[in-house]
Amino acid sequence: MKKITLTLFTLGAFIFTAQAQENKTIKEVSTVKRVVKKEGSQVIVKEVENVEKEKGTVIVAGTEEENQFFREDSTKEDDQNVLVDEVSIDEENEALVVAEKKRQEEEMIKSQAEAKAKVEAERKILEQQAKDRLDALEKNRKKLEKRSKGTGKLKKKRKNN
Repeated sequence: MKKITLTLFTLGAFIFTAQAQENKTIKEVSTVKRVVKKEGSQVIVKEVENVEKEKGTVIVAGTEEENQFFREDSTKEDDQNVLVDEVSIDEENEALVVAEKKRQEEEMIKSQAEAKAKVEAERKILEQQAKDRLDALEKNRKKLEKRSKGTGKLKKKRKNN
């Protein structure tokens, strides 16, 4: 029994001393990026955690020399974890957008009414000008048709077929 215990103890000490020559290195950099994007009344919040891990082992020769040459075996891993991904509606902004649309619609209706009134006024002015021109033409035609007392009536020429 003593021999078995002594053998296991010696074997355990040998394993632990061999492992002492290998030093493990773990380097982990974690970055959290939060993006808030507003599209109209929607607010999109997205948080992404970027984790860069570098795991390595420093391997040293098993001799008893000082300042030994060592080498490092390492692996890099990049992980992205989405922590928050939510879409919400900003009610205050939604109310402002609705109010702005309503104001623009009222303004458009008002400007259409003003444009119609302006067009109607211009149409009346043009009709009055056309009527005045016709009256002036009629007066001028009567003036030209009026002959003095000794001249005969104008005869219209007829085309001979």
